[in-house]
Amino acid sequence: MPAYEDFAALEQEGWTRADTAQGYVDLFAPASDMAIPAIRDALRDPGPVLDLCCGQGNVTEALLRDGHQVTSVDFSAAMLGHARRRVPGGSFVEADAQDLPFPDGTFGTVVCSFGLMHVPDQPRALAEIGRVLAPGGRFVMTCWAGPDVSPVFRLFYGSMRDHGAAGVSLPDSPDFHQFADAATARGLLEEAGLALESSQPVDCHWWLEQADDLFEIFRQGAPRAGYLLRQQPPEALSALRAAIAAGARESFADGAGLRVPMPAVMVIASRP
Repeated sequence: MPAYEDFAALEQEGWTRADTAQGYVDLFAPASDMAIPAIRDALRDPGPVLDLCCGQGNVTEALLRDGHQVTSVDFSAAMLGHARRRVPGGSFVEADAQDLPFPDGTFGTVVCSFGLMHVPDQPRALAEIGRVLAPGGRFVMTCWAGPDVSPVFRLFYGSMRDHGAAGVSLPDSPDFHQFADAATARGLLEEAGLALESSQPVDCHWWLEQADDLFEIFRQGAPRAGYLLRQQPPEALSALRAAIAAGARESFADGAGLRVPMPAVMVIASRP
């Protein structure tokens, strides 16, 4: 499989940046927070829980409040700084999802909320998830739906196609939305010894005050989108800002603000 070395470097650099970490927490995270109730409902007698790619600790916080025993992992020191401030009593470990520092069968449940798509070697990460799960354990993950379902991604990708500068592109990377397709998810999970139980939609969205806020979410709070936007010459960047804002006003206006849908998918698998 491809090494995706340039993509790995982009993710490493992006999530290491204090401004990107802060932008994600302030701007992007309100949409991802909306998947937390579905994740909580999916945990049945979970045993010890691993919150993988825990980010700013939003899922960790919710699961600890529910009384679960949680260990939380992220490779980004910047994001872990936010997590430790948010959850002072949490157990946080700086580690790579592709090489987890835990013995086989440590956890009854592994949760990964909007994190696996940022991992370069996803089959290796899934194999590690299967390894640290106890027999009968469950893997619960969320991911963003692709442009076939998500109007936000249709707007962003379409704006990049129509107004982005020629020659500006992301490094080769795994399909960002592949786990939202149940058949693809099933195949990837089976290769890691995990059995797909269900794949179900989750309603996430942002409430925004003005149309330009959507552009800023992608510019400041998303490493891949932020990378693409930072590479644009000024004229193209202005055109992208205008196109995304116009599309947001046209599609998402709701009263005095905007309700911007960001549909997600929750995938649940088990280790036989």
